Amino acid sequence: MQCRGQIEGGVAQAMGAALFEEVIIDADGKVTTTSFRTYHLPAFGDVPRTEVHSLGPLGAKSMSESSYNPVAAALANTLRDATGVRFHRLPLRPDRVYARLKEAEREKNARA
Repeated sequence: MQCRGQIEGGVAQAMGAALFEEVIIDADGKVTTTSFRTYHLPAFGDVPRTEVHSLGPLGAKSMSESSYNPVAAALANTLRDATGVRFHRLPLRPDRVYARLKEAEREKNARA
């Protein structure tokens, strides 16, 4: 049960890193995301239900680190599959996704 909680927590943390969390530094080098009003973390409703299946030789399993690592790549590849556009920068906020789609459209029109 504790391992399952660690895995689910790793997924939630990875979702936050991939979709919400960003440290913003201004031109003077000062961090501007100094509170939870400006540094966004996922709420309970932002994280999908996680189904945990433990596999491994002799019952050996990693915990939260294995659930953290693939999430950002999986989300970025899902966007690529849906749009045909690669995303290279996190977090994958809606404004960034929209800007990247517009940029890709301009690049495509410039090549045509």
